[in-house]
Amino acid sequence: MKILTTIYDLNHLENLSVYADGFLIGNDQFGTRLTKSFSIEEIIKVTQQLKTLKKELFLQLNQIFNDEQLDHLVLFLKQLPIQDISGMVVADLGAYKTIEKLGFTSKVIYNPETLMTNVYDFNFLADFNIQGVYVAKEITLEDIIYIAENKKYKMFMVGHGHLNMFYSKRQLIDNFMQYDKKDHIYHNRQDLKIIEETRDEAYPVLEDQAGTHVFRSHIFQSLTHIKTLEPYLDYLVIDTLFKDDAYALSVLPMYRNRKPNQSIIDQIQKDYQEVWDEGFFFKKTIYKQKG
Repeated sequence: MKILTTIYDLNHLENLSVYADGFLIGNDQFGTRLTKSFSIEEIIKVTQQLKTLKKELFLQLNQIFNDEQLDHLVLFLKQLPIQDISGMVVADLGAYKTIEKLGFTSKVIYNPETLMTNVYDFNFLADFNIQGVYVAKEITLEDIIYIAENKKYKMFMVGHGHLNMFYSKRQLIDNFMQYDKKDHIYHNRQDLKIIEETRDEAYPVLEDQAGTHVFRSHIFQSLTHIKTLEPYLDYLVIDTLFKDDAYALSVLPMYRNRKPNQSIIDQIQKDYQEVWDEGFFFKKTIYKQKG
């Protein structure tokens, strides 16, 4: 099992490389929920650096695209050394078709967020020569293992971070500020939270180029089950959105060593004022009809 992480500052690349097998980065014209938007020049630079370090690089191309954006995606990818990039994470099958025309389907990783909840759906694209798929975030540990035992290509999973639970392509904060006739100073801010009327929890909220996103209030961690997951997962993702690279440097060694350190965990939770939990590992999602 390899460990991937997001990054804020490329100056920290070598330090993070000690504990990570690869990195996830993107540009905000094509990726969403990014720690930082990296320019074409920066992506080319980091590709070369990671090649020297013998680490992997994955591009986040996980927006939902319209036809015009897909045309721009082609131009964007043609400027990059795709042959040296390990993979491209997409959420839109239109992006897959675009990448197919460029001859790089084997680098596609499909991440539709919540859809991959069973073996059939997970393996559906196995005949399309893609590299792998993200398993859904809202399923149990038992279900993840069952899918992994029957998978036909690589399995990716978000293993640590704030899980995204709502996404709209609309700029909802911008709409609210316009309605309230106030200046909009909150776009791309990573320090915003929203409190729902009937719940006493503060949920991180982000409005970026791709729309508006609301995340779970608690940090999902898989560290306490890392040895159980290791035989089944190909890639585990540490998502540091809303944090910083110092946070990654605190968390990554424990995942690298496959061993929780409670004193370090306590310190992280204190410093970043966060609560860790096991997400949906032991909570089955049940849909009940009204009435």
